[in-house]
Amino acid sequence: MKYRSYKGLLAAAVAAVLMVSAAACGEDQQTQEQQTQAQQTQEQQEPSEEPGEQEPEETAEGAEIVIPADMETEPTVDGLADGLCSWTTGGTEAGTINGNDYAFTPAIYINGGAYDKEKSIVKDADVTDTEASNLTLTVEKEGVNGIMVNNSDYTIADSVISVNAAEADGMETCDFSGIGAAIAVYGQSALTIRNTVVNADGVANLAVFTDNGSSALLDHVTLHSDGGTLYEDYINSPNQGTMVAPPWILGIMGNSRGTNLEGTDSTMSVVDSDVSASNWAVLSTDAGSNMYLNVVNTKMVLTGNEEELQAGGLYSETNPYTDKNGYGTYVIGNAVETFLGTAMDVGTYATIFTGGTGYYGNLKAGESYDLLAADGSTHHTYTAQEDVQTVIHSDTFGFMAHQGDNECTLDGVEVNSAYTNFLVKSGNNSTIHVKNGTRLNAENGILLQLMDNDDSTTEFNPNHETVGMAFGTTHEEYPGFPAEAVDPDAAGEGGMGGAPDGGMPEGEAPGGDMPEGEGGPGGDMGEMPKEESGPNTTVYNVIDTELTGAIYNGIGWNANELSQGKVKQMLLEVNLSGKAALTGPIASTSCIHATYEGQKYLKDNKITAFDDEEEAAAFAADYQATGFAISAYFNIGQVANLVRSNGLNDISVSLADTAVWTVTDTSLIQSLSISGNAQVVVEEGVTLTVDGRVYEAGIYTAADFR
Repeated sequence: MKYRSYKGLLAAAVAAVLMVSAAACGEDQQTQEQQTQAQQTQEQQEPSEEPGEQEPEETAEGAEIVIPADMETEPTVDGLADGLCSWTTGGTEAGTINGNDYAFTPAIYINGGAYDKEKSIVKDADVTDTEASNLTLTVEKEGVNGIMVNNSDYTIADSVISVNAAEADGMETCDFSGIGAAIAVYGQSALTIRNTVVNADGVANLAVFTDNGSSALLDHVTLHSDGGTLYEDYINSPNQGTMVAPPWILGIMGNSRGTNLEGTDSTMSVVDSDVSASNWAVLSTDAGSNMYLNVVNTKMVLTGNEEELQAGGLYSETNPYTDKNGYGTYVIGNAVETFLGTAMDVGTYATIFTGGTGYYGNLKAGESYDLLAADGSTHHTYTAQEDVQTVIHSDTFGFMAHQGDNECTLDGVEVNSAYTNFLVKSGNNSTIHVKNGTRLNAENGILLQLMDNDDSTTEFNPNHETVGMAFGTTHEEYPGFPAEAVDPDAAGEGGMGGAPDGGMPEGEAPGGDMPEGEGGPGGDMGEMPKEESGPNTTVYNVIDTELTGAIYNGIGWNANELSQGKVKQMLLEVNLSGKAALTGPIASTSCIHATYEGQKYLKDNKITAFDDEEEAAAFAADYQATGFAISAYFNIGQVANLVRSNGLNDISVSLADTAVWTVTDTSLIQSLSISGNAQVVVEEGVTLTVDGRVYEAGIYTAADFR
């Protein structure tokens, strides 16, 4: 998708919402020009001679309210003292960056069921205690919120709410507390946003923020977050007190999240909507527990952004895989995320799993769907008007899991990825269900890749002098495909992979609390992940579905000096049942990071794994990424395979009912179980090795494996 600027989106959105008829929404250029002209006139107005008493700009009809960038304001809401925010590790002082992540300045503040004019910049907005409708509110000042709702049931309808603070560089905004968000809701609130456009421009400015047990329903909403340019001294870190860009070891970069869902028992449902962000995340879930996200009949898009990512050019290297890197959603803290009839177009991942559940299904015309809230009640009932399939397109990977306990169900949907469909990294337990005719299309031919977590082999400083903790800025590994396994009983010596489940090391972040967000541990807020008593396990269930592609377990290798004690054993179980059919190899492998040119070579030559050591060595000499800097974050997760077992990456395969596994390339597994009328077909010239025994071309049934 081509780059879409914030201004272009805003102009189109204003026209769409404020036109009277549906036809005029898309076509009435004269009305749009009048609105644009009116806005330009307002921007040219002189500031008040007494800045401290300056009023927000407003048209004579009261149709549009503007908070100009030069307006003098003071915070009116202490989000921490008043108990708004669930995340409490902000307000830190990091280097030259001083700030209070809880000092809110809302244009309109709805609190305790009432419009609080005293704490609102706009003292006389045409809103009620329960509703804002036909409102156009534009915030141009950095760090100022549009509408904040706390402990209130509230509706925003037929409106345009925008934060147009393009100069915001992350020094005064925070998408963990919600400062700078166009719309933010907290506490015991039920917010409905309907037939409304919500936009945010500037680093860490969210379109919608939902926190602390509140709920938000977005119904027929157009939403976009465009990001901006990070301040020059920004240091990439998992410390949420300063984080305004994702940790680079996730393999993504950016500074715009369309929404963020946080806190305990918070809920967001997005229906019949069009939501987008430039780079980082479309709909994020972070720093909380038991959060519910429902996305129905909605388009989710990463658009890319032409702006410089960081002043000083630290991330000047172009991502060769995509120009819109980031993810659709994030699953953390036992979050439950449901997608029905969703169209997703992303750059790097559809979803990152780090502790929680994701269900991807379809809509059937005439059926009603109860979308659950975090407390188990029905948040919204949706009746489908037509059949709509969930279809996902990613320029890079389909999904990734790297911490916690995860479950992903793909139920009759379609997933298209230019590279590996599902990455599972060491340090988590994941169960993946692929059923009911789901179509998985991985252009590099790999359906499932297990690999050692890049966290584990990247330097990490838990006592950084300014940000408290920071990742190293380079990744290095030994040349050649590793042949030595790690010692699974070795104790880590600190660093990102030295903690249980690949989480954060023991110790304190600024403020005395551990971070809970991206790059940090999954699970409940404030809790460290528990050490598992045995190896991690990934289970891949294929039910009544035909798949073509490879499945590899590349876990457990001594890849560099950081590996020992930081890489965990992971077993893989592959189960085919019903009418399932898998065409492709399954094997234990050894992995190296490969450059983009190397990945292109593998894809062009249809190589999913090497089974010849000399050929593998030649490839590694030409294409291994033995060392790459933070600016080449896109190399994270990009590996090549050599069929090889180390005892830590065993695979068990079972077939039941009438399932068929057709082995098309060298396969290496520990055990094979066949029951019912299932069978394994080994093609000519191919070998299948099961616990050291080689099976050549032929058809094998239950009788051969009793």
